[in-house]
Amino acid sequence: MFKNIIALVFAAATASASVYVRDTNNDPSLRVEQAIANVTGTGVTGNFTFVPIPGQTGLRVSINVSGLKQGVQYPFHIHVSPVPANGNCTATGGHLDTYGIKTANAAYNCDKTKPLTTCEIGDLAGIAGNLTANANGQATLTFNDPIITFGNNKTTILGHSIVVHNPDNTRLACGNIFGYALKNPSTSGSHTGSSQTETDSDNTSSDTKTSGASSAAMSAALVIMAAAIAI
Repeated sequence: MFKNIIALVFAAATASASVYVRDTNNDPSLRVEQAIANVTGTGVTGNFTFVPIPGQTGLRVSINVSGLKQGVQYPFHIHVSPVPANGNCTATGGHLDTYGIKTANAAYNCDKTKPLTTCEIGDLAGIAGNLTANANGQATLTFNDPIITFGNNKTTILGHSIVVHNPDNTRLACGNIFGYALKNPSTSGSHTGSSQTETDSDNTSSDTKTSGASSAAMSAALVIMAAAIAI
């Protein structure tokens, strides 16, 4: 009987665990379910998480950045090129603007009510406003961007980078955007929103992530074991 209890415990602990692999090569055969950019700069760290919006186009963006000055406005954008190994934010090029919205012949003014025709794809701050920090130097922001995607070649964020700017437009912090896809999705079960809470991990050092559901399942399994032993 005890062996049966142990089997049930481990079955419960692993049933809800979803393993995600980092799409380092923008593999079109992988179905990316979330993307993360960990940004770093002098005294500044943070993460940007992108997930699909249920029933809508675009992506939901969640931001958490520390090391900022209170009351200062920090623009942030998706830039064309990845951050090189030396961390040089200047090497990321300009804002992602595959539709050529910004031109030298007209003043640029992103209107978030008309994003497809007035906003650069990479102008996240134009959609959501600039980052502003609290007294602890932390800025958090969550918003929906109706343009950006994981798939379409012109609107994809994959293979690009995030840059946080100072008010004078100099580059303060940056990081590459990596997509994550379910490993063996046919056997891993359907994706749940639990993985969206795992944005604090350093995705620059690991090519896999495990859904937060697994820890909850393990806790439940341990309760089952304790109750069974007490019988």
